[in-house]
Amino acid sequence: MNNWSGSVMISIILVTATGWGTAAIAFTDFDSVKPSQELQLAQTPVGACIVNDPTGTPLNVRATPAGKIVGSLPNGTRVILGITDGREGPNWTRIIGPIEGFVWSLYLSNCVYR
Repeated sequence: MNNWSGSVMISIILVTATGWGTAAIAFTDFDSVKPSQELQLAQTPVGACIVNDPTGTPLNVRATPAGKIVGSLPNGTRVILGITDGREGPNWTRIIGPIEGFVWSLYLSNCVYR
């Protein structure tokens, strides 16, 4: 059982050819979301690690192994590990929190697995 709760804010901006824009903001309570079986499996946490990048810079999070950078995490950040099929190879680890993507495995420490 986990104690994860919170909400998601989603912003959508639509700009038409006339230049007018519309913005909508929605809040979703995590506890009210009922994901599909596939989504539950894909997002099942299998462990956690701490970011420990020896370069002194934030650890890049990538969309795919060696792919586009989608974010970065400072040293000391706790990351949640996600299920993987192993295709990313031994040097990359899939994370699902606090951001979803792949990180360089050697820059994670103090890993605990379920």
